Formats: sequence, structure tokens, C-alpha cells
Amino acid sequence: MPAAYTSTNAASAPMPQKPLVSHVNMQLDSFLANSNIDDLRAIVRCLLATGPVGTTSAFTKIARNRVSTTAPRRAHPPSAFFAVDSKGNGVPTKAVWETITAARNLMGVGLGFESLPILVSIVDTARAYKFELDSDMEDALIVIDADIAQALQSCREQLASGDNLVKDREAARETLDKLRNVLAESRRDIEAWGGEFPLEKGELAIQGWKL
Repeated sequence: MPAAYTSTNAASAPMPQKPLVSHVNMQLDSFLANSNIDDLRAIVRCLLATGPVGTTSAFTKIARNRVSTTAPRRAHPPSAFFAVDSKGNGVPTKAVWETITAARNLMGVGLGFESLPILVSIVDTARAYKFELDSDMEDALIVIDADIAQALQSCREQLASGDNLVKDREAARETLDKLRNVLAESRRDIEAWGGEFPLEKGELAIQGWKL
């Protein structure tokens, strides 16, 4: 930032001109372009924790605008989410983890309802696969379960915000119904082959919630 403008130099010094600001921005841009992701995350977290009132909300709004226009809603087709091992059990692929990341980006900036269709597609696709206890597939479903619960919390905050983030309540209601149905179908399928249902957090989080 430019040096502080004080009353002692107010009479003689001109206001900072655009070239000075541009010079500072270029310096920061060089830093941003050459820093590693861990350093940038640490700096942003510190800024959000220690910045003036309104910093977090301003950051969230900018991030939401960015994510809503650039983030892919579905980077991979559902058929790419899981593979089958030699025993015939499901195995999560890199594609499903990248798709989960896309959902997390949306819910993280307050777009919970936009993230739910992604998670619904994963759970719906997973219904076709059996899994063993303590397997990678079960671990993936447990992670997805926690993400569903977090996405639903993001949905509640989205509804409660004063920013009119839910523009189509009917579509939001349909999204919740789809999630509720796919969780119920998943439970029936897993219990039918003797498995242990791993999506209880999501099931509990949506229980009794209606728009």
C-alpha cells in the first residue's frame, strides 16, 4: 500500500497517483504469481482472522462470484467415479475426488444448494457398488457423508443470508428431495447385500428439513 497520508505533509505533498498504486500492485502480483499454494493459504487465513470487520464477508462475496462463474459443476461423468477391484467391490477413482473438490469449493463460498447435485450424483452412482469394511470405498463414502452434512449447513446459511442467494426456492426444494430420496435408496441397497450404511450424518442432517 502507499505510505500513510498524514496532516504534516498534507499541504505540500500531492495525493498518491495511479502509477504508484500500479507499481505496488505489480509487486504484489509478482509475489502472488511466484508463491506456493501453502504460503498463499496461510496468508489468506491470517488476513481473514486479523483483518478489519467486513474482510471475511468481502472475501466470501468475491470468492463466490469467482467460483460461481469458473468452477465446473461436474468435471467428470458419473461413470468415471468408481472402478471395480478383483473381488468385484467398488474402488474410488481420482475422478470422484476431483468432483468432491468441486462440490467443496461451492459449499465453501456459501453455494450449498449448488453443491448438492454433485454430491447426489456421487451417492447415486455409488449405489451400484458393494464394499468391504475399512476399504477405500467405505472410507470415500464416509468422507462424502461428512461433505453432505457440511453442504446442508451451507444451504441453511445460504437461506438465512440477506444476499438473496437462493433465487429459486422450488429448485432448492427439489434438490433436497433428490438428496433425501437417494440417501434412502442407498440405505436400502446397502442393507440388501448386508453392508453397513456409511451415510448416517447426511441422513440425519436432512431429516425433517423442509422448505
